[in-house]
Amino acid sequence: MNVKKHLLLLSLVFAMGSLAACTSNGSKDAESGTTPPASSAESNANADDLSKTMNISLMVPQYAEIGPSSDSELVKRLNEKLNIKLDIQWVPGANYNDKVSVLAASNSLPDVYRVATQDYMQWRDRGVFLDVKPSLAKYPNLTKQLPEQAWNELNDKDHYYGIPYYSIPHLFSLSIRQDWLDHLHLKTPNTVDEFYNVAKAFVTQDPDGDGKADTTGFSIIVNSNGTFGNAEYLEGAFGLGNEWALKDGKLVAMQAQKDELKAFIGFLRNAYAEGVLDKNFLVMKPADARTKLWNGQVGIQRVNPNEALRLDEPNIQKNFPQAKLVQLAPPAGPTGIRALQTDGMGQTKVVINAKTDPAKQQRILKLLDYMLSDEGYDLIKEGVEGVDYKKNADGTFEKLDTKISGSLLSINFFRRADKAIQLHKYNDQSYVKEVTQWLDNNDKYDWPNYGLGLAVETEAYKKVNFATLNTKWMSSMVKVITGAAPMEEVDNAVNEWLKNGGEQLTQEVNAIYSQRNK
Repeated sequence: MNVKKHLLLLSLVFAMGSLAACTSNGSKDAESGTTPPASSAESNANADDLSKTMNISLMVPQYAEIGPSSDSELVKRLNEKLNIKLDIQWVPGANYNDKVSVLAASNSLPDVYRVATQDYMQWRDRGVFLDVKPSLAKYPNLTKQLPEQAWNELNDKDHYYGIPYYSIPHLFSLSIRQDWLDHLHLKTPNTVDEFYNVAKAFVTQDPDGDGKADTTGFSIIVNSNGTFGNAEYLEGAFGLGNEWALKDGKLVAMQAQKDELKAFIGFLRNAYAEGVLDKNFLVMKPADARTKLWNGQVGIQRVNPNEALRLDEPNIQKNFPQAKLVQLAPPAGPTGIRALQTDGMGQTKVVINAKTDPAKQQRILKLLDYMLSDEGYDLIKEGVEGVDYKKNADGTFEKLDTKISGSLLSINFFRRADKAIQLHKYNDQSYVKEVTQWLDNNDKYDWPNYGLGLAVETEAYKKVNFATLNTKWMSSMVKVITGAAPMEEVDNAVNEWLKNGGEQLTQEVNAIYSQRNK
């Protein structure tokens, strides 16, 4: 289903459904025009003794691993604790957003489910999701275990229509082949100039010693939405904003930072001309970049610390047993800036259906609150002892051989603000320590997005097709990088972006930013 059909369908569905949602969920009463008092179920939520069994439907995206079914031992534990009957539907991740649309069209959305940023903003103010903010005082684990910043993302100060599905803000690291450095007697690069020289040596000096010119320096990705990928450490180093930079108290879009763009694009242009930047960067996908790393074709790559030592290094070693992958601090730019990809913590939300019975809504909040308690979080993150893992006589833990991953509810649905979400009690503790160190190191290189989430609230965003505008802007950047256009094209591209919607977007984003930071 394409985006236009997706949005049109949902607009029609929720326009018709909003009246029904209003009278049952604390919005204005359709007949009287007044705001009714909170339901007795909500106001007496603390009096709920869990004596009534409630059926709760829950929908989760699923990727490679298989999550616990509705009749699994883990779900039985949740059912017993909350006196509920969970009906979990695992939907293939690639089809998840379309599945939400289909269920919306048939007025059969589940009681609680995950929703992506675009859909959340499209429906947030249409009476589709329960405002959970009035109830939070009764569920302390939700606010204790999820940071305020994550709650505030994509929500206004008076309403929380979604609960943050926590994302690690500094998940990705830069890595380098230490064995290549050793073979060429090179030091670990510290600045962008040193980074460039090392990357060039990886191309020209046969770092793998096979006598073939079959290695490249570094790769970037041009995303379909008109943004760069795998290049955050260079964008930040040259002073570009993470979507939005803050200058003299004003937000400036990355697409409009002329001086910084010229420095960044000029660096890539030179790297492309000398063969240091992968000549195939235009067609690169994330999977391609990883394949090149595994195949020994590239020695510098962005990686997920949870997978670098568990998957990436072992796969490289299948063909190159001596390979050693180590964490690389992002190179310092001309003014000393070091940056890594930095994401929002609450851009994805867990939402409760506003049309669900109010008493059930509060039971769902109890369920979510329990999932973040010490006992509940241990259950959804580690699984069930004796099913997912066992405790050995020496006090260590061991993962049991099972096709079902007991930890998927915490990974794919709901979790604490936990950097170690993919680290478990049954992992080798030396591995846990090393991955934790990688993740802790990442936190040193924050690359803030000062306008995070603000663009989607503007009239310009609704009126202008920024995917098309950004793609056109990117086309100009690519022409400059590849030498098909002179550096002056950067100025032209910035002016065109501003003229065709970027200037209005910037003004409106600044108005929102100013209002919220009074």
